[in-house]
Amino acid sequence: MALAITANGILEISFSGTISIIDPTGIESPLMKVIPVLVANMSAVDFGQGQIGTTLSPVTLPAHPTQLFYAKNLSSSATLTITWTPSGAVSAEIMVIQPGGILFFFNPASGITALSIVASAANTTVDYVLAG
Repeated sequence: MALAITANGILEISFSGTISIIDPTGIESPLMKVIPVLVANMSAVDFGQGQIGTTLSPVTLPAHPTQLFYAKNLSSSATLTITWTPSGAVSAEIMVIQPGGILFFFNPASGITALSIVASAANTTVDYVLAG
């Protein structure tokens, strides 16, 4: 089962949030880092969930460059390895996302032109957003 939603045209992509750090001993005061609203006008977005296999698989990007990429590994045991090509650069392995881990990339001034993903186990589920 896979879910994929695609939109094209003039799109405004925004992201905001707060990171909270709480010391369970109560010695330190709670710390908060507000992430300012990040906004960019883009022309295409794909999002949903997909199954990743054990063979390196290229991902179809919604735009060139793709300026926003979010991936969450929904597996409880398998890892996901992310490889991408930044605009004007060479391909590189970026990260191994552990079970439950997240990778978030947002660069409105540039982006990536190629993306591939491989899992350590068959049928590993990833939640994703791509926009550019």
